[in-house]
Amino acid sequence: MAPNEIKPSVHPELEAQMALYEKPRIITTLGHIYTAHCYTGSNCTLIEGEDGAVLVDTLTGELPGDEVAAAFKEITDKPIKAVIVTHFHLDHVSGIFSFVSEDDIKSGAVEVIGQKELTPNLLRDGGILAPIRVRRGPFQFGGHLDHGVTGGYGSMVGAPPRRGKAGFVDPTRTFEGILEIEIAGIKLQIIHVPSETDDQSVVWLPEEKVLISADAVQGMTFPNIYALRGTQFRNPMQWAKGLDTLRNLKAEILIPHHGPTVEGADAVEDVLTSYRDAIQYLHDQSVRWINRGYTWDELADKVTMPKQLAGHPWLGEFYGSYKHSVRSVYTGYIGWFQGDAVELDPLPWRERAERYVTAMGGRDSVLDQAREAIEQEDYRWAADISTWAVRANIDDMEARGLKAQALRGWAYQQKNSTWRNWGLCQALELEDKLGEQRGGHKIQPGQARNYPTGGLLELMTVRLIAEKTLDTHVTMGFVSTDTGESCGLEIRRGVCQFHDVLPESCDATLSFPRNFLSTWAGGTVSFCDGIDSGDVLLSGERDLVAAFFDKFEPPEGSGPFGLSVR
Repeated sequence: MAPNEIKPSVHPELEAQMALYEKPRIITTLGHIYTAHCYTGSNCTLIEGEDGAVLVDTLTGELPGDEVAAAFKEITDKPIKAVIVTHFHLDHVSGIFSFVSEDDIKSGAVEVIGQKELTPNLLRDGGILAPIRVRRGPFQFGGHLDHGVTGGYGSMVGAPPRRGKAGFVDPTRTFEGILEIEIAGIKLQIIHVPSETDDQSVVWLPEEKVLISADAVQGMTFPNIYALRGTQFRNPMQWAKGLDTLRNLKAEILIPHHGPTVEGADAVEDVLTSYRDAIQYLHDQSVRWINRGYTWDELADKVTMPKQLAGHPWLGEFYGSYKHSVRSVYTGYIGWFQGDAVELDPLPWRERAERYVTAMGGRDSVLDQAREAIEQEDYRWAADISTWAVRANIDDMEARGLKAQALRGWAYQQKNSTWRNWGLCQALELEDKLGEQRGGHKIQPGQARNYPTGGLLELMTVRLIAEKTLDTHVTMGFVSTDTGESCGLEIRRGVCQFHDVLPESCDATLSFPRNFLSTWAGGTVSFCDGIDSGDVLLSGERDLVAAFFDKFEPPEGSGPFGLSVR
């Protein structure tokens, strides 16, 4: 098959699975529990009580949030008295202002409840690591693709994601362990269950034996023990033991926040047990072969899954996969080094590629072999060999085009949605058709105004241009005049240290209302602008302020960068 003859297609199992998420609906449980399903990639649940309601999670943003809020209001006009946020992922925290107002939260009419590490986790993944996560996330979820046969096909944990404006509220009540409360006559427990994330929490209604499992169960798919967008190590056994905590509750109804509701004690036990057994099986067999000397690439071909788990309707490889999960187990326990000393100090990437291309007979020979592999539908090899030609010369559009075609051919064959999305997005990048690439540390105002003040400023530490500061020692103080919060940033010869209290000695101090900091975090105004407008009061020299902030990368980032063209 010639490269230009590759026909778009969708793996039949992937197509059948995505059909489960086509119709938005409200699932009603026990007459007073309402779960919004298929409005976006995640679910949220409203629990109606005597004189109010409790909302669990808030979806991805205002687009699905406004629709679901309207649907809930048609069911009940009782006010939401508490919002429980199960974990820090944006598809669960970002739609809060569709359901409740900031004024009601500030007045105490609405309580926002989350595990104590929720906001620090969000500041890490959505703040410190924002530039790379914003670049990689759309590759995982197909954000650069049209939905359909030629493009993305969802993520298999729910409907295709929709967002709109995003908001965030730092929880007004945090907890550790188990929080047992009664709101609007609803007796419930919020239980910290480290699993997909370290801050993961579930909601348990003991009198009705209803379990809202958040993302401890990721939906009707093998879980993402490693997410391609980049995550901290998700310890499989921590996850499996978390699921055992859920099994011990003996729930009769399971409401995951990806996927449909499960009713019946036996059905719930089957889902939870099979899910945890698949995670432990992958963990144990990975460790078994690691201990026999296998590398992560060898594990990918060695560890599969027994039939009773591989064939379970909640465990298809549509989101997570065995092959990319076992590599995470290896690096989580052993680290990146596989044991060959050649890995310790290899030649620079491009020089190595140039030498490989020469060894393979030169650039034309490499591309001829890639074309031949594509004609034989050997897409993995075609992408592999053409990669060396691309790395040797990233401006070689012919080589990039061949690799793009090979990746398309491979992607159309995949039943794993994230593999498909990544391959098709990477093909667009190779062809210079990816479109606008977002990046940097800009934060939407609806999120920034409710982040901790110190948390926003601490993000500066990873933006320091160290080479510009090797002879610099300067301390800047920051004071929020209306909230009374203060902190400092100290540049000390290539390192920026964050001080969570105002240092005793500062070279300059900036005082401002808290809303100015939110605007600054969005990248639309600088502290020097604030000084000029009078919004920021300065104690010290203005030139020192300009010089200080000049030593950090700008919030919009330092320009686009390629994930596959480098």
